[in-house]
Amino acid sequence: MRNKQGIIKTVVIMLSLLVIVAGCAPAPKKAGNTGSAGDTGGSGTGASTGGTAADPNALDWSKTDDPALKNEQLTILVADNDGTVAKMLERFTDQTGIKLNVIGVDYNSLYTKITTAALANSSDIDLAEMDTIWAGQFLEGNIVEDLTNVVPADVQKGFTPSSLSSVKYNNKLAAMPYFSSTKHFYWNTDLLKKAGITSPPKTWDEFRADSKKLTKAGLYASGWSWKQAEGLICDFVGMVYSFGGSFFTQDGKLNVNDAGAVKALQYMSDLINVDKTVDPASLQWSEDDVRKAFAAGKIAMMSNWEGTLPVLNDPSQSKVVGQTEVGLLPGEGSVVSAAVTGSEGIAIMKSSKHKEAALAFLKWMASKDFQEPNFVERGVYPVLQSLYDDPKVKEADKDHTIDKILEQFQYGENRPNGPGYVEWADILSGELFNALAGHKDPKTALDDAAKKIDDAIKKAEAA
Repeated sequence: MRNKQGIIKTVVIMLSLLVIVAGCAPAPKKAGNTGSAGDTGGSGTGASTGGTAADPNALDWSKTDDPALKNEQLTILVADNDGTVAKMLERFTDQTGIKLNVIGVDYNSLYTKITTAALANSSDIDLAEMDTIWAGQFLEGNIVEDLTNVVPADVQKGFTPSSLSSVKYNNKLAAMPYFSSTKHFYWNTDLLKKAGITSPPKTWDEFRADSKKLTKAGLYASGWSWKQAEGLICDFVGMVYSFGGSFFTQDGKLNVNDAGAVKALQYMSDLINVDKTVDPASLQWSEDDVRKAFAAGKIAMMSNWEGTLPVLNDPSQSKVVGQTEVGLLPGEGSVVSAAVTGSEGIAIMKSSKHKEAALAFLKWMASKDFQEPNFVERGVYPVLQSLYDDPKVKEADKDHTIDKILEQFQYGENRPNGPGYVEWADILSGELFNALAGHKDPKTALDDAAKKIDDAIKKAEAA
């Protein structure tokens, strides 16, 4: 649901330092959707294995209601530009008695502040918001607690698939799901009808054919967030999995020039360079820019995050009020649909001195007590599958979008996160842009990306 922006270069240096400090290589490993909710393959801090005695200081889900925790005080770092998150989180103290200090920053500052605290081994932050692309780095770098065997399997099974997969890395649970998010497919019903299109495309072949019918003077069939930034990778991820591709070989090695990835990038390039049905401004656009173009009636179809429909139905912000529908992004062949997940989580910092109280917060945050009002009052989609049938949630869904977007959460795909992602994502987005801008053919661009990423990984391993 966030605009996924690129991280500043200084963070790359910090990331490399963290890898060295932790003594682990930054080579990415297969992560995300490979694990099921009940996986217990990780070395969770609450686990007891073999004949080893249980750690008396280990996190214990059953002790999160201990009255003694009321004497604790926690500090949480979250993205909060307007104070609405902090206000919502006040309920935790009201309901548990545990004091909570909220540090609200803009999204782009989160990673830097978390890694700075980890490098300094500071205990000032107990809990931190974690984007899915940081899960590998945070676990391998020993920055956050492994919650795999701490959060009960039945609790994990209650989360939407996209929100649970977004906080997992190599089948380990790096954080508690915070909100559910994927990209979705939006279309202008009036424009499709005028073009003689009776139903939205269900496959990318249909999308391409419909795009040619929709594009005419002053109107493009679609617009995308294809400037050289994280948003471009987000769109690419959905396309890759739609075309049956993967970012990993069977043995878990990163493979950005997989045959399916080349096919996906070729398709994207053909839309903008051959068919010319994509607004060329897409090469400078973020997701917000795409939404604004759609709201102005300049494009007929787009991929964007949930929460967009209320804006499109607001007369003060949109010229297409009442003309928008939302549903599954197209698939191809045997793939019904695929969309990048934008879900995030809240993690417990390894350096925290209040870990049991921090676990109590995670338990509360993942419950109806937080998840329901967070949607009713802020429009943030819940991580609990059961809440999508909740009467209060349904009543608050004024634009009747819940049933239309819920299915997409079943087809969420993670970006290939892992130690080193911040550096090699910059390489990948640069080569994707080269292909879409016509500087390179798609296969050459991805082959070049694969070589540069491999070189970067080897360099970091040798450091």
